Amino acid sequence: MGAPVLSFGTSGVRLSAVGGHNHITVDFTSDIDYQAFECRATKRGEEFGVGRGQLVAAFSHTPAGVQRTFDIFDSYLVEGEGEYRISLFAQSTDGAWNDTRWFSPSGSACMKDADGKLFFSGR
Repeated sequence: MGAPVLSFGTSGVRLSAVGGHNHITVDFTSDIDYQAFECRATKRGEEFGVGRGQLVAAFSHTPAGVQRTFDIFDSYLVEGEGEYRISLFAQSTDGAWNDTRWFSPSGSACMKDADGKLFFSGR
């Protein structure tokens, strides 16, 4: 079956303690059923991957094409000020994890989400 491919969109590209920028909303879907999903925040330069960093959101079994939505708040970034890697991981029903790893370094070129809007820079 292979690993899930996630399509996602966000309400913003930066998090800050400044009012109006203290959270972003993430919407995503998967091309296949998945049994587990994790969104994790890891400070730039730290080791990242499934099970590493601050768990920001998690979902259990979800059928293909079903949209999930969650918020990431600045208070979830517990390692203090700096740049964070926001990682989206989904595990297929046969156990394969995808390798979707994105981060948002300031001053870098951005990638585009499924709607053509600028999002986090890719590794």
